[in-house]
Formats: sequence, C-alpha cells, structure tokens
Amino acid sequence: MQGKFHLILAIALAVIAALLVQTMVNSERRKLREKWRTVKILIAAQTIKPGTPLTIDVVTEGEIPEQFYTDAMLTPSDFEFNRRRVIVHRIERGQPIYFFNLEGQENEKRLGHKLRPGDRAVTINVNSAAAVGYWIQAGDHVDVLATVKNKLSEHPELVTVTIMENVVVLKTGNRGEDVNDPTAHKFSYNTITLLVNPMDAERLVLAQQLGSVTLTLRNPDDRTVIENRDKEGWTNIKTLLTGVRTKKLTRRRIRTMDMIKIFRYTQPSVPIQRR
Repeated sequence: MQGKFHLILAIALAVIAALLVQTMVNSERRKLREKWRTVKILIAAQTIKPGTPLTIDVVTEGEIPEQFYTDAMLTPSDFEFNRRRVIVHRIERGQPIYFFNLEGQENEKRLGHKLRPGDRAVTINVNSAAAVGYWIQAGDHVDVLATVKNKLSEHPELVTVTIMENVVVLKTGNRGEDVNDPTAHKFSYNTITLLVNPMDAERLVLAQQLGSVTLTLRNPDDRTVIENRDKEGWTNIKTLLTGVRTKKLTRRRIRTMDMIKIFRYTQPSVPIQRR
C-alpha cells in the first residue's frame, strides 16, 4: 500500500514539474514574441526623387520591430488618404516613408499637417559646431547631447550627456541665398526643427535653458542605442582626465577600422548591401 502511495506521489510531482516547465517555456515564448513583434510600414520600393507623387509604384510594404516604430512613419492604412501627395525629400530604396516627407495638403508652411497625433515639432538654436558644420538636413537622424552644470553633485561641474537618440530632423532654417547652387558656400542656418514626443520636447527646452545643445549625425539605418553606461551616465572632467572609457572605446574604433580595411582590400568589387 505504501509503495502504491509513493508511486502516485511521484507521478503527481512529475506532472506538477512538467506543468511548471511548460508554464516557464510559454512565458519565455511570449516574451520573445513581444520582443520581436513587427509593424508593417510603407518603404521606398526604389530611390525616390523630390517631386515624385506618392503612388503604388514607388512604395511597398515593409516590416520593422515594434520597438523601432514611430507614429511619424506611414503605414499601409495611411496610403489611400495620402495618395498622390508629393514627396519633397529624396528617399533611398528600402527607407521608411515619413509624414514629413510629404508636401502639405494646403501649404508648405503647414507643418502641423505632417505630424501624427502625439508628435511634436520643436525648434532649437544651432551654430556650425552644434549642427555638424551645417551638414544636417531635413530627413536626417541625429542624437541630442546636452552640456549643463550638474548642480545635484556636491561640487557642481559641467557634464555632457546624450538625452535623446535617433531623432528625426523635420526642417532646418533658411540655408542661405545660394542653397540651390552646388558651388556656393552659404549653407548656414541658425535653427533646426526636430520630431519629438511631448516629454522629449520638455527635456529639450529645459536643456537649452540650462546649457548648450549639440547634435551628432547618424546613419538612418543605425538603430542602436547606448547601453551599459558608466554609473554616472555622463561625461565630465574626470572622464576626460583619467581616461575612463578610453581603452574600451579605442579598442572598439580599432576593431571597426580593421573590419573596414579587411572588407576594402579583400572584396573590392562587392557592394555594401543596405539593411
């Protein structure tokens, strides 16, 4: 009798263990599905030149991870409403179509019509150093760095921190009277308008009041974000003078340059494929 009881107990424990394992497996599967959930968007089926109408011939459906999706991107459901609207920026093949890429329905000055609910356009003052030598143009992606005095520390000091990543540029200020002349050099402007959400707009406005804001230009295909920051999360005078991060960043740059050299010298005829 006792042996039968032990057998039943063993079977019950085995069933419970199997149920627990199955529950854990299902939980991990749900996490993975959520992490890699995708959103359908409209992308350029070919390189689109400014002045091209938005038609079925120039766009196609694409998918991106949900974490990279923003409300500024056109989805297939947006196509019919925006059909035939003129595309005002050059868009490379495979790149997402944004609302700010489309000409306003009434007037080019009606920037608000290009924003989706929840989006905000905010303008910051820039100079040559803060705007990458005026190379930044509408449609580019940038990171936003703020240099402010950290008054929360025991000894207030200047710090620089990246406060926003992968922000889309909506517009730049007037780029000089010779902007359409490729031989001219009057490409300066003093403002840049960014596509942000309401919380980021607040942070950006405060950063301008407390210190200076600098933009760094990034490849639009680069979806990486800063991870594994140092404990402080910013760069200060200690970072500069003690060489904190220097070795790690130097090794990373060397690896990148080595990869470029290897690719350049071993496969000169193979074009780099866009992601």
